[in-house]
Amino acid sequence: MGLDNSVAPSSEIDSDEQSVWGLNLAEASNDSDVERLKEHIIYATLEFAVENRGQLLGFFRNRSGSDRIYAEKAFRNLTNAWRDEYCLSDPVDAGPEERMKTAEWRITMCYYALYKSASAIIRTKDDSDLSNSHQATLRKHSNQFMSSRARGLYGYPFNFAPSSGQFFDFRKPFPYFIGVENEEWIPEIRGQREEKYANHYERQMNAVYSKAKNISTWDNGRDTSTFYHVFKLLREWANYEHGGIFSRLYGPGYIKFIDRAIRLLAYSAISTAEVALICAFGIDKFGRELRYYQESCEEGVSEGAAHVADRYKIYQRALSDF
Repeated sequence: MGLDNSVAPSSEIDSDEQSVWGLNLAEASNDSDVERLKEHIIYATLEFAVENRGQLLGFFRNRSGSDRIYAEKAFRNLTNAWRDEYCLSDPVDAGPEERMKTAEWRITMCYYALYKSASAIIRTKDDSDLSNSHQATLRKHSNQFMSSRARGLYGYPFNFAPSSGQFFDFRKPFPYFIGVENEEWIPEIRGQREEKYANHYERQMNAVYSKAKNISTWDNGRDTSTFYHVFKLLREWANYEHGGIFSRLYGPGYIKFIDRAIRLLAYSAISTAEVALICAFGIDKFGRELRYYQESCEEGVSEGAAHVADRYKIYQRALSDF
């Protein structure tokens, strides 16, 4: 769909293939493998970006100065996030038990993937010096992007509006296709499940923020509190306090959950930043920067560009007119 022309395809469904933009959107559960869940995550992000194309392009391209100044810093942060994402999946031919032997450091890599993704988004419109403070960077990201017209980019679990203290547009990966015999039931079933899941995940996120505020290092006077801040707390705990306990985890369930969670979180944050940079600089510029990155990976680990290269194929189908 859309590969042979420059016009973004519609998101009409091919019911035989159960796919949109080459993504398999058949029903998936939390027990599905990571790659299946990624397809739902990126679809949720892209669907909303296409629906809000005018608003997002207007926001991200309204800036002063040369595009080159902003693009250089933005892509520098994004390519750093790409390297962290690869590390989270390495060794790719091993299981979660092998990767989780260094769980505390992988939590750090996941945090930096989230942080650099937020930094890349900031750099689309801001070229000031933020190198000395993660807190200042996350505050600017919250106040100037997550609380603005750009907030349509952010899906679950990043969709918290710090200025109002409310969740916005509670999107999450959700199966477009539902396997039932009678197709007339599908709209009603989908509506019921969307409402059920949205309420469930909102309760979960409220519980996460409530517990975070009880941690001694949480800044109760801060006017911004996002999932990026919450994960920063986890990273600090894993690195500076009792992170070694992860090496003593028992049972495949816990190990698999952490391994999957940090990879999916990184995927969600990075794909959000990638769409933001495409909105800011266009898909052609994104493609050129990806080629430069692929060339650098060829000098070391060529597989390091595999994740973003796969996403770029989807962006070409969905965002070809951005």
